Amino acid sequence: MDDPKVDFVSFFDYFTNIVERTVVDEKLTRDKVDGIVHAAQRRFASFGYSKVTMDEIAEDVGMAKASLYYYFPTKEAIFRSVVQYEQQEFLTQANGVLQQKSAADLKLLEYVRLRLKLTQRLNNLSHFHQQGWHEIKPIFNDLFATFVEHEIRCVLHILQEGKKTGEFQLEHPQKTASMILHVLQGLRMRFLRGEDQQAGNEPDRLLFEQETLHFTSTVLHGICKCK
Repeated sequence: MDDPKVDFVSFFDYFTNIVERTVVDEKLTRDKVDGIVHAAQRRFASFGYSKVTMDEIAEDVGMAKASLYYYFPTKEAIFRSVVQYEQQEFLTQANGVLQQKSAADLKLLEYVRLRLKLTQRLNNLSHFHQQGWHEIKPIFNDLFATFVEHEIRCVLHILQEGKKTGEFQLEHPQKTASMILHVLQGLRMRFLRGEDQQAGNEPDRLLFEQETLHFTSTVLHGICKCK
């Protein structure tokens, strides 16, 4: 007669082995995907979206193009993952700013500075030339539709904190957060509509950063409670 304890032990070992293999496989897949995204990030930043090929990305990560297609069916899919990676890095850094034990006005300024750095990194990735912008515009529109919700929550958190501590006096934190982000987005779009839609023009970039920080300082001057 079969021993049920033996059967249970055998099943448990079999199940454990499957789970362990699954965990290992998932980690290998994540590592491979991360490697592809980081390699593509470097190449997009150097040459722009339109000039990068799947062959080049595959060569950078040391795999056959067919294997690359297993993880990402199109160059657009890779670029989407790179943009999402940049956005997530920004949100992680922004959350670090929110957790700091500093004044709310300093947090808002630091948040805007981080946002400027994100804008520059994304500009570098796409190189906003007219010939390639139409290809990636839908990607940006799609990803930023969700991303802006995270941004509003971050700015709202800072404004509500400043109001709670008595540093800011404002009646509608939610509306103010939306207004701040709408203006920042408007400044960015005006910057991107520069000559040939190229964001690499250094004087224009510096002007954009100066205007953005000046706007933020103006807002803070208006909502900071007089001492």
